[in-house]
Amino acid sequence: MQLSRIRTAPGATPVVAGYADGKLIVLGDDPDFVDISTLLAAGPAALQKARAAIATGTAIDADSVEYLSPTTPTVFLGLGYNYKALATKEGVPFNAHPELFAKMPGSAVGHDRPVKVPAVIDKVDYEAELAVVIGKQASRVKAAEALDFVGGYTICNDLTAKLIPRPPESGSVVIPLKAVDTFGPMGPTLVTADEVPDPQALMLYCRINGEEKQRFSTDDMVHSVSEAIEYITARITLNPGDVITTGTSLGIGIIEVPPVFLNPGDVMEVGIEGYPVLRNRIEWERA
Repeated sequence: MQLSRIRTAPGATPVVAGYADGKLIVLGDDPDFVDISTLLAAGPAALQKARAAIATGTAIDADSVEYLSPTTPTVFLGLGYNYKALATKEGVPFNAHPELFAKMPGSAVGHDRPVKVPAVIDKVDYEAELAVVIGKQASRVKAAEALDFVGGYTICNDLTAKLIPRPPESGSVVIPLKAVDTFGPMGPTLVTADEVPDPQALMLYCRINGEEKQRFSTDDMVHSVSEAIEYITARITLNPGDVITTGTSLGIGIIEVPPVFLNPGDVMEVGIEGYPVLRNRIEWERA
């Protein structure tokens, strides 16, 4: 099942809709449907109610609505250098444990929303990433059971401000580069975990102005989704709707020679093959 969080009119209260065959079906007024995080937390019975609502509801045009980020994560974490191909290309040893950074709740925006680059930033790169959305509270979870705590998956464009020369990785540097408002678009749909039996068997891609820049499989991760959840929840409690982005691979602009960065008006499209594409346009605040 695919779910979206949308507004059906400007300023309207956000609602949850199912997505099927290019159409959206608003789920209705059931308390379990107030938002996607609540629906995931309510468990299998609520998801079955959602499927029934999608099967019997009235469809609306998927292009006629405003998309919001599938959830509004309180905890929004990412993994650095988590693909073997990228780490090898850059001469970075594989991490002994997941390398974490934090984005902020304000980083999360939806499909077709602008990415607004602050005037204090002059270089920005794109990063297609699988985003893992937590479905139930997770603390001290072992890898063998970790996928039981996943509510679903979506695509994230982990936009990142860049500095030249590149600094050593540290929180004091990385957070201002990663956690910028609108720098974590996600959507347009969340795919429920039951439809993704193996998150290490997905193909991701990125296009800039229609030109494909990235295409890679999640089977190349240094640390799997399960391993990342174990590492994180040994320290941090995750709740429904929280998000982990799991790293990117080759094709980002910073590793081109010379480096290539995004420009005002650029249209970014990132996706999981077989599911709807996430599209956002760059807007720049100029001093």
